[in-house]
Amino acid sequence: MNLRNLFENRLVAPLHETYRVAGALLSVSTNSEFILAAARDSFTPVAEPQFATDVSLRLWVDPTARSAPPWPQAHFRGLDHLVFAAFDAENTALVDLNGRRAVGRLSPAMAADQAYLRRVVFPTLFGIFTYTIPVTPLHCACLERGGRGLLLTGPSGSGKSTLSLALAQNGFGFLSDEWTYFSWSDGRLLAWSLPTALKLLPPSTEHFPELAKMQTGISLNGELAYEVEPERVFGVRRSSCAEPDWLMLLERQDAPAFSVSRMSPAEVAAEFEDDAEFFARHGFLQGRDLLLKTVEGLGRVSCWRLRYGGKPAHVARALAEFVESGPGNRRSGEVAHEHAD
Repeated sequence: MNLRNLFENRLVAPLHETYRVAGALLSVSTNSEFILAAARDSFTPVAEPQFATDVSLRLWVDPTARSAPPWPQAHFRGLDHLVFAAFDAENTALVDLNGRRAVGRLSPAMAADQAYLRRVVFPTLFGIFTYTIPVTPLHCACLERGGRGLLLTGPSGSGKSTLSLALAQNGFGFLSDEWTYFSWSDGRLLAWSLPTALKLLPPSTEHFPELAKMQTGISLNGELAYEVEPERVFGVRRSSCAEPDWLMLLERQDAPAFSVSRMSPAEVAAEFEDDAEFFARHGFLQGRDLLLKTVEGLGRVSCWRLRYGGKPAHVARALAEFVESGPGNRRSGEVAHEHAD
């Protein structure tokens, strides 16, 4: 069995379902009930889709494949419109960006590993397509309260993950800590999550003692980190969608502090310039235009620059109070510093 047979439809996939994913329609066909069970747990099933699907996955479980966990770090290689994904020697997928389809061969052990399918395989394969479908990925975290979204953006090391978890422990729903996906519906901008794990670096054990009993591993970007399911490990609420209402650019510092100042739409756009350049550099012009529209939409929400330091729990409480009190009534930097000691 090889990927060419899958691409040319020589192998019939008897099982098929359609799902709503980040505002897009995803078709999954397979010969394994395990695959569909993991997809149902990851995405929202659509019984009778009224529109053509945006992405299709054909995932074939090969009974002769013998590979089993622990799974190594996944690898990806691209050439023009094709992307090859290798989760190990026997678990591979080929993505056709022009055709908006992917075919994959999986071992029975990987098909049965529901957590790995949800955390790595599905988000990875769908994420590759977000440059060619009406979904925009942005490097930011997202929390939800009452259907409204709080976005946290900033460079690597600015504390998006630790602050996201701390906010989730303060009553917010957790959507994402690293990548958030945006789509438009009837003129409304919506933020979506994929069922990825929360990634925390080793120093996070200082603030979250639950991690001490867990083991680190190599994440997809090569960092040594804890990758956990936040709802299971920390008992927080997980959300799938929110309408953005606030955006916070994080500027982390060593000393305890909590200071906010307004950001203009131009400053917000500047924070996502690299994303727009990536789309243009790789020829995803339609995706770049959608990204620029999305960033313009984010510029119309309540946008702030947050300079902070101190314990994540204290900063999260101060930020929750700031959001709930109506930030338009506050002057820059007026939040009490004792929350961030």
